[in-house]
Amino acid sequence: MNGDIPTTNDSNTNTVPKNDNFILDIIVSDPQRQRDESGSFVNYQVSTKSNIPSYHENYFDKTRFKNKQDFLNNILVVHRRYSDFLLLHTILVNDYPSCIAPPIPDKKVLQYISGDRFSPSFTEKRCHSLQNFLQKLALHPTYSRSKVLETFLVSGSDWDIYRKSITVTNTGGVNVGITGNSGIKNEDVSDVLMNAFKHVRNQSEEFVEIKEKSEKLEYNIHKIDKVTHRVVKSQDSLTEDYNKLNLGLENLKELISKEEHIENSRELLEKLKIFNNGILKMTYSLRDLSKYYDYEYLVDLRDMEHYVDSLKQLLKLKDQKQIDYEELNDYLTKAINEKNNLISGYGGNFFTNKLEEIAGINQEASRREKIAKLETKINTLTSEVDDAKKIADNFEQEALLEVGVFEQIKNETLKKSLGNLADNQIEYYERLYQTWSEIENKL
Repeated sequence: MNGDIPTTNDSNTNTVPKNDNFILDIIVSDPQRQRDESGSFVNYQVSTKSNIPSYHENYFDKTRFKNKQDFLNNILVVHRRYSDFLLLHTILVNDYPSCIAPPIPDKKVLQYISGDRFSPSFTEKRCHSLQNFLQKLALHPTYSRSKVLETFLVSGSDWDIYRKSITVTNTGGVNVGITGNSGIKNEDVSDVLMNAFKHVRNQSEEFVEIKEKSEKLEYNIHKIDKVTHRVVKSQDSLTEDYNKLNLGLENLKELISKEEHIENSRELLEKLKIFNNGILKMTYSLRDLSKYYDYEYLVDLRDMEHYVDSLKQLLKLKDQKQIDYEELNDYLTKAINEKNNLISGYGGNFFTNKLEEIAGINQEASRREKIAKLETKINTLTSEVDDAKKIADNFEQEALLEVGVFEQIKNETLKKSLGNLADNQIEYYERLYQTWSEIENKL
């Protein structure tokens, strides 16, 4: 199918029970490098647990699935590459322009050029970011009902067929393959350029507060990101020091083992071995904690920062529609004033009137013609102003609802991320306590 990406909104609501009491749990894991005729790529395993009946149609068996809980025992597994995630993101942005699309990791052009896109560090971080993307979709009341998302999560063959049937072009109004975070269509680009230096004159207090909160949230996330980077750098430096200490203790053990005249050398060597094993375990624990920070927590922060950017893009689009209305209303007011001036006999430019008089043009006929043209213009502008007002008001209401959804997803995501951070910190200190308690008893 050439041209625009087909919309799927009509059948979306049929995929979810009406009481919205459904579960959609998604995990992205096991990035594997593979090859095909076009070259190398990374495949990601996407595992889904859900109690939505339509997700299990291909596996449906009345003897196996007697209630919704039985569906959760059936884990759906598919494999997707990055381009599949990017296509899913593009389709959803195109189908739901008034929704805040969760961010998807960028192309990372530098990694492609340097050949580093298959390194474990790059693929594991991207894997976690892609999981964040799908989990935010699962929390969204609109995206989670999308038939496209269901096809993406459930079927390998159906998704391949669907993907091949779509030709995404820039004429379809979607930016593809440049960055995964863009949610602005081509038809909006001209509005962005024209209204770049214009501002909404009558901004509602609600949206002023929303903008202030989003900017504050973005600032705080950026600040935490910088602090966490310093923590990771400090932990990496500390890990190197522990490794040096470990190596120094090994050398000391070797020296003591060669000095037979040292009293109780065996006992000393045994104690050094026990202590050095503790240093080694502490090094491994700190390295695991640092890896969690780098591979997951920092990725969570960056994804949340991009998610806030998506919110700000929606607010800009809302402002553009408000500016469109205000500009049209100004044109209408100007046309009405010009018509009233002509009717009262004060209209028109003095020099223009003089030139027309010299040229022998009938001033009264010219004035009536101008009034007739202005009436036509006013009628057209009145209709356009009414339409622009409805569009702006409707989009503002949709934006307010979407901001509420954003807040819920943001709170749930941050709660989960901070919970995982706390769990990893607790695990790290529990391992330290256990390690050094055992060493203290042995020494």
